[in-house]
Amino acid sequence: MRSLSIVLVAGLSCLGGSMPAADSTPFALGQQGGILIPASLNGAGPFVMILDTGASHSSVSEELALSLRLPAVARTTVESPVGDRERMVVRIDRIQVGAHQLSVMPTVVPRRDLAIAGDVHGVIGQDVLANLRYTIDFRNRRVAWHGSDESAAAGSIAVLPLAFSDGLPFVELSQGRSRLRLVPDSGAGGLVLFSGAGREQLPSRPGDGIVRLDTFQGRGYARHVVISQFRVGGSTLHDLPAVVVEHGGAGDGLLPLHLFERVTFDGPAGRLILG
Repeated sequence: MRSLSIVLVAGLSCLGGSMPAADSTPFALGQQGGILIPASLNGAGPFVMILDTGASHSSVSEELALSLRLPAVARTTVESPVGDRERMVVRIDRIQVGAHQLSVMPTVVPRRDLAIAGDVHGVIGQDVLANLRYTIDFRNRRVAWHGSDESAAAGSIAVLPLAFSDGLPFVELSQGRSRLRLVPDSGAGGLVLFSGAGREQLPSRPGDGIVRLDTFQGRGYARHVVISQFRVGGSTLHDLPAVVVEHGGAGDGLLPLHLFERVTFDGPAGRLILG
């Protein structure tokens, strides 16, 4: 069995483009490739958080929740491709990313679960991000926050309808006669496919056997494959490493965003712009 973190599955070349000017926040890449940005919580901080477009809900570490005396409001079950976990929910009256300030009710997770990304204090998920407009610029390592409907479509390789279901964003990509419904995920280092009817119709060949998946919710295992052709808009990627998860989540899998130089989420307009 080969041991491999999910965020090390693929290291791929970016596709071209530039990003429009806007209020922006620099980010660093975590130990396993996650996007790390500063955020203030209830006026304290800033704290290093993971910007994770593939997470339906935000989370904070147990230590930070205790330090800030965040009030507990509920318990919930968090689902992931490697299993479900029960978590405490707390309230943050004000989380600030860029110029945006919002209230949020994140789950509380052990600090060790966040360790795969490095020394971080939590995750910023779609409960914060869904109604924002922002561009992740991988080349310059900045997140640009757009206050209005600024066009970022010029020079893009694809403008895709963006829909939300159960708190997660989804896009559809045509692959010959089939279509894949994928979560655009800034935390995935490679293409992830969930097994099942209609989900493995891509031309592929076996990879390096079984690989280990490390996520914020725990550890799991998957089959490593190589996708011969993978279409994104008018571009085709060849020999794309991927993993197939036997018991996956919603949709057909995860689309890793680091494949592109820049990615713009326009939640209010319901579109994803890949450049």
